[in-house]
Amino acid sequence: MFKLTTEEKEQINKARILYYDFFSGVLVFELLEGRLEVLKQQLEILRTIFVNEDLEEEIEALQNEINKNGVQNLKEEHSRLFALPFGEKQVGIHLSHYYENCVGGESLLKARGLIKKSDIRLNREYFKEGEEHLGFLCGFMCYLLQKGDSEDLAKEVFLFAKDAFLGLCKEIKERSDAKYYRTIALLLESFMTFEVEYY
Repeated sequence: MFKLTTEEKEQINKARILYYDFFSGVLVFELLEGRLEVLKQQLEILRTIFVNEDLEEEIEALQNEINKNGVQNLKEEHSRLFALPFGEKQVGIHLSHYYENCVGGESLLKARGLIKKSDIRLNREYFKEGEEHLGFLCGFMCYLLQKGDSEDLAKEVFLFAKDAFLGLCKEIKERSDAKYYRTIALLLESFMTFEVEYY
């Protein structure tokens, strides 16, 4: 972990919260629709706090797409990559896909165990996926970092999920039809590299 002053750590945590919230918002399909303005604001901020300056053009192209067409094309690409079983190999969005080559495996039980250490619970009325959904875990990380007193649990969750996040990036990049999510994958991959160094 970096040797940081309290103020530096607070600034870095604000950026980490933003990144986790952004990834949650683009990985959870249901969140895409209601977060257009938030997404626009987040991309504007992300352009100023890069974890990888080489991605500036990609972020700008994604920003232009959202400003011009909203989230419609992102939703279509999300469905094509993560939900539709035909075409190229479907991209996994669950821990068990990367760790047990299934959905609902041992990783789901481990994720539930980690979440039970917190005061948050999955609301199935609003979120139909399980606790091993990578978008949900981004939201969970965001929540833990905002709380400020859950750094040990956040580290445990991150260390458990990081290989799945990197696998997600790899699978998205392997899809020839990934355009907007390829940019998101490159951004996520860069952020995961930062998080590994941070922890």
